[in-house]
Amino acid sequence: MSLLSKILGVFCAIDLFVWWRSARLLGRGAHPGARWVVHGFFTAQVATLGAMIWGSFHQVSSFLLSAPFLGLAFLWHLLVAPLALVGNLLGVGIEAVMGCFRFVPRKTATAPADPNGISRRNFLGTVAALAPPVLTLGLGTIAARQLGHFRIRRLTVHLPGLPAALDGMTIAHLTDSHVGPFTNGRALKQIVEEANKLNADLMLFTGDLINHDLAYLPESLEMLRALRPEPVLCEGNHDLMQGRYPFESQVKAAGFRLLVDETVTVSVRGQPVQLLGLRWTGPGNLEDRHDETGIAASMHALLRQRDPAAFPILLAHHPHAWDYCGDLPLTLSGHTHGGQLMLNPQYGFGPLMFRYWSGLYSRPATSSHPVQTLVVNNGIGNWFPLRTAAPAEIIHLTLRRA
Repeated sequence: MSLLSKILGVFCAIDLFVWWRSARLLGRGAHPGARWVVHGFFTAQVATLGAMIWGSFHQVSSFLLSAPFLGLAFLWHLLVAPLALVGNLLGVGIEAVMGCFRFVPRKTATAPADPNGISRRNFLGTVAALAPPVLTLGLGTIAARQLGHFRIRRLTVHLPGLPAALDGMTIAHLTDSHVGPFTNGRALKQIVEEANKLNADLMLFTGDLINHDLAYLPESLEMLRALRPEPVLCEGNHDLMQGRYPFESQVKAAGFRLLVDETVTVSVRGQPVQLLGLRWTGPGNLEDRHDETGIAASMHALLRQRDPAAFPILLAHHPHAWDYCGDLPLTLSGHTHGGQLMLNPQYGFGPLMFRYWSGLYSRPATSSHPVQTLVVNNGIGNWFPLRTAAPAEIIHLTLRRA
């Protein structure tokens, strides 16, 4: 059994436990509508997990693996279920403590039951049982409205070392499309349409073209084929989840310039511009290293290919590669999704997980390097259906000679 199947099995156990607790909280006097909501919700969650365990997203022809149900499954299991689990475990503990006091004799006055109403205990139990599905469905509604929506974020980068002929050069920066259940079809056509409207000098893509399933690669390549000018890419971690060789070989066989610790020099306004693409993992014996040791080793190998006669731009999926980029003046990255779930631009998962998570970052010139700028793109697609204070985006960069 794979690690993913084991994780999904744990989620299934959590579902069954919370389901059992919710049924107990409802009690015998609960409204039939409340029972339908609770039992229908958990039946759908367990069935969706089963479909994930016994088949891939693309191969299982079931409505349970369509975007709405997958979105609810992601929101429930990764966001709401942990809270519900903690709450129910606390409830079990409180019930156990209260049960000990039942053996202590005491005089109590028993209020007569209201045959036409609902007891306070049943009311609170119903509210507690309905809270997880109602919260999940509410978040799912917000997520469904977000999918396919993105902004064009216009940024200007001032670089003292920019050749005069490149002053005003523009770049359309795309990343993290995660083509799959949540980004496909009409959304891809809209991405192409808006990116092409920018009429940029360069179209650069910094990884996570697909969500993970290679079955979505043909649709992804159609999107790339429609972009103007022709995009140059580096790879991301999600691209390689079903194997490095299948992804890299198919993208390159389709004629696209996927740079894997490789460079390509293009002419922009008559000036040479060298694009350096960083592989996701380390080279050679560090190929399985996804940490900064691998990043540093790959950067070392890539910098040896530097052409001093060309203006360089680094494409690196992980923004922490900026700390190992030598004297390269401009780095484009993705990976962070802008933090995905943020309270505001400064607080949330972004700064908890990354040193750089969204927008422009700058380092002053020193004796070993010029002024350096990092651009971190929030990404145009999603592996997780909900974003807060981290909108999907295409970045339109204008380079200016400082």
